[in-house]
Amino acid sequence: MKTNNENPVQNEQDTFNKPDDLRTNPLLPYPESSLLVAMAETAWAGNLKSVKIEFSLSDRLKAKLTELLGKEIHKIFITDSDVRHIKRRHGQNEERRGQIDITPADFAFIPVILNEYDTARQIGEDKRGNKKLEFTKKIEGKFYLVSIEKGNNQIGIITLWKIKARLGV
Repeated sequence: MKTNNENPVQNEQDTFNKPDDLRTNPLLPYPESSLLVAMAETAWAGNLKSVKIEFSLSDRLKAKLTELLGKEIHKIFITDSDVRHIKRRHGQNEERRGQIDITPADFAFIPVILNEYDTARQIGEDKRGNKKLEFTKKIEGKFYLVSIEKGNNQIGIITLWKIKARLGV
């Protein structure tokens, strides 16, 4: 994992060896991480409590969003509904699609994936013309992908998935 001056992240071997430890890891530089894990655990338990978590964005991410969307963005959010969608679509039987099941602990990585991304690109538009973006980050020998969508002057996370990194990638 790369370190930059905008949002320092510990070396991969120091911080990201055990996703289950992320919720209580004092070295994790993103305060939203523990909230995201707690929200995901609640959704995995079947609770329908309404929750929305907003993220602060690094300067690097703000610049990339402006480049891709043509508009300055200051916050990204995820809701309990988005988490339930991720659980339903990517929480089990993902090996059939060449992916790995998402668990609540994986949600701690979302701020890392967005703020410390390896790649970022536009992947299309929805029926209403809202732009969809994809951010990727290699963590622990897996590629995590976060898809976000802009609409109504907001930007929200719409999905999260992970795949095993291939040798040489």
